[in-house]
Amino acid sequence: FTMKITIKQLLGGLVAASLLAGAGGVAAQTKPREKFTFAWPSAINSGVANLTFATELGFFAEENLDVDVVVLTGSGVIIPQLLAGKIHSAYSSLEVLPVARQPGKPNFPIKFAYNFLPRSIWEIAVLEESPIKSLADLGGKTLGVVSITAGNVAVTQAMLQREGVDWSSVNRVGVGSGVPAFEALRRQKVDALNLWDTMDRALELSGTKIRRIPYSKDFASLPSHGFPVTDELMKTRPDLIARFGRAMSKGAVACQANLTGCIKSFWRQYPTLKPTAGSEEENLKKEVEILTPRLANLMFERTAGNMGAFKDSDWSTLIGALKQGGMIGQDVQIALDSLYTNSLVPEFNKFDWAAVAAKAKAYP
Repeated sequence: FTMKITIKQLLGGLVAASLLAGAGGVAAQTKPREKFTFAWPSAINSGVANLTFATELGFFAEENLDVDVVVLTGSGVIIPQLLAGKIHSAYSSLEVLPVARQPGKPNFPIKFAYNFLPRSIWEIAVLEESPIKSLADLGGKTLGVVSITAGNVAVTQAMLQREGVDWSSVNRVGVGSGVPAFEALRRQKVDALNLWDTMDRALELSGTKIRRIPYSKDFASLPSHGFPVTDELMKTRPDLIARFGRAMSKGAVACQANLTGCIKSFWRQYPTLKPTAGSEEENLKKEVEILTPRLANLMFERTAGNMGAFKDSDWSTLIGALKQGGMIGQDVQIALDSLYTNSLVPEFNKFDWAAVAAKAKAYP
């Protein structure tokens, strides 16, 4: 009898142990996700749609990440927050870092770890009937820019100077974006707008006929935005950066496979930004038109294996442009490997491209 009780106790103990182990397994699987704070440099817009789609498709959850998007306007705000560890990374233009590498400049302990937009989103647009046909025609004209201190302005300066334009003759006016910028062009307060791909497409869809002034190939193919991280984060938590980059890579592939699903995910996550005038079908068609050029720039020369990768020529061309634009001294030498790293690119690409595309296409 005593032996029977002992056996029952033993069996009960084994069952209890098994239940505890199972509970522990569940607890391990449902442990809180790590927070990744990501800065967006302007008011939230549909440019974050690949991030919202990656969230809805579970790509961040697969990496045990919970992404918090915060709005921080401009590099002057983003960099201090990055250095202070308040954010992990940001959607950032590239120009600020090579400028900071010059003697006597801040030389921030930061590198770009991910090439997010491998082809420039920046354009120069004029009214269809404008006499301006080329960059050379902008001498003595008024150019509307998002802000006087915007990072892309230095590259615009370099492009114009290469065409023989005296930059001091160009009147630069900060017009912001959206309706104020559109009205500045329509009312001919400015002769041209130096905004980005989705803005120009939205201007066209609002009924204004415009032309885009062609760039030379080297400027047109410059990357415009990437994800910077601190040297400290790269040293101590490369896995965190890798997981975020991998999920973002999947999000880009997913949006390419199903752009309408991508847009709907943005509207679901930011319902106040969903258009209220017109039918959903009409609004969806319009947003597809707006985001199509962005997607083309986002996926420019991207294939399975090179998502997030930079080339040396990206940076050498940019530095050359910044020298032409007077932002970097002509004799200054900047080590390219101090600006970016491709060390995590293999991690960013550890996923099945076809499977991600199939999952996106199947999403409502």
